[in-house]
Amino acid sequence: MKNAIALVGGAALGWASAETVRRLGGRGSVVGAGAALVTAAVIYPAARRDRSLSPALAVEGAVVAATTGLAIAAATTDVPQGRRWLAAGWAAHALFDFGQGPSADSRLPDWYAPLCAGFDVAYAARLL
Repeated sequence: MKNAIALVGGAALGWASAETVRRLGGRGSVVGAGAALVTAAVIYPAARRDRSLSPALAVEGAVVAATTGLAIAAATTDVPQGRRWLAAGWAAHALFDFGQGPSADSRLPDWYAPLCAGFDVAYAARLL
């Protein structure tokens, strides 16, 4: 039940956040959505208790690097294409949330992954 509430709450927040970014219009909406996606990617590694090199931290670092590259590429292409690329990035981050989720090494609560996944899917849908 707690996960369902987090998922729905995250979806509502994601939709509202994407709506706010879309209202920037044009390139501003792409840059804003890209910056938000990079921020979402940074949360998992930033929330780790142990920052020593581990396979999970390496995966999270690679996700941050790929997300940053996607955001830069989206900002340099035309606006509709940039939005589509970032919507795909937001949807992929939802899959990451379900696959990775907070670990025993994370400061994130158990409900965070479903909240973030709901946010990501709704953000992607509204961005399109």
